[in-house]
Amino acid sequence: MKSSLSKSSIITTAQAAKILGVSPRTAQLWTESGVIPTWKTPGGHRRMFEEDVVAVLHRSDDIVVKPRRVLVLAPSGRHSAWSHALATLDVTDVSLAADPVTAAVMLGATVPDVLIIEAQDLHALPDNFLATLRGIALLSRLQIVIASAAPQAAPDFPATVIHLQPATDNLGEELTRHTQLQPLRVQPLPAALREAPFPVAANEPRRLLAVHRSGLLDSASEAALDHLTQIAALSLGAPVALITVLNEDRQWFKSKVGLEMPDTPRSWAFCNYTVLESGFQEFPDLQADPRFANNPAVKGAPHFRFYAGTPVTDDQGYALGSLCVIDTEPRQLDAAQKEILARLASLVTAEIARGSRGQTGRR
Repeated sequence: MKSSLSKSSIITTAQAAKILGVSPRTAQLWTESGVIPTWKTPGGHRRMFEEDVVAVLHRSDDIVVKPRRVLVLAPSGRHSAWSHALATLDVTDVSLAADPVTAAVMLGATVPDVLIIEAQDLHALPDNFLATLRGIALLSRLQIVIASAAPQAAPDFPATVIHLQPATDNLGEELTRHTQLQPLRVQPLPAALREAPFPVAANEPRRLLAVHRSGLLDSASEAALDHLTQIAALSLGAPVALITVLNEDRQWFKSKVGLEMPDTPRSWAFCNYTVLESGFQEFPDLQADPRFANNPAVKGAPHFRFYAGTPVTDDQGYALGSLCVIDTEPRQLDAAQKEILARLASLVTAEIARGSRGQTGRR
């Protein structure tokens, strides 16, 4: 242990994980294996010096993960262009801000690996905004990228400058040239899905990437989403309402009313059909529908008979799952009820886009 506490702040494993850009579990493994020097408090909690954690970032081996979290500070009208560009890269979390104050808050909340600033004049930023970032240990691995269509004088702090054309469509390519961000490499469709008893869209590999990028799978419950699920059940008179997320082999319930199980095999999911569509999907009598008559949830308990769902999408339009209602009696929704479900699904989509989960938000 160091002889003087003044040399470095004492931090927790969770704080170390933020500095390193890894999950708390990974940081815990590194402390237990001695990668990061630590000691235990009388209460049994691990503590470490901040400078020892920062030192890990400068090691030459491959222990530190590649940068995968990005914050963009750009005019709101440019957010869509940046969002689409970053969707072509191997990133796990993208945050967008239109003003420096919001960006500063997001920097502390998300601790990104790369900060992209699109600005015609860096002097328009608050005094010492960027220089101050260099003095924050939590942001010690942050790479700053200045993107501008106008020539910029080299800033007096470490930063990468990218010159853009106003309507450039090669933002992703420029980022891979000037940062450690990597192009998105789509994995082949798993064999289980190639031989699935349900239809799979041609863009399923990219949809699956969108699901994992969203950070939704196995994330903690969220009151706002639970409220929307409850409203769907109450307003549509349905005993079951769900916000579902479909990955390679599982239908996981981000929010649920009237159902105890946390997930099902994907082969059980009526939502397999909903994620293929761009709008409302309804199956009035599941037992009479040859596609679902032998589904375990129809053939046996809980004996579902009716399903209606609307896709829940990310900001690129990929269907992550659905907001759906299910009943144990055959029925159909009227026009007003269909509109209610569609509007609630839009609110779910907006709420998901507003959240920041990443891979460390697991429970």
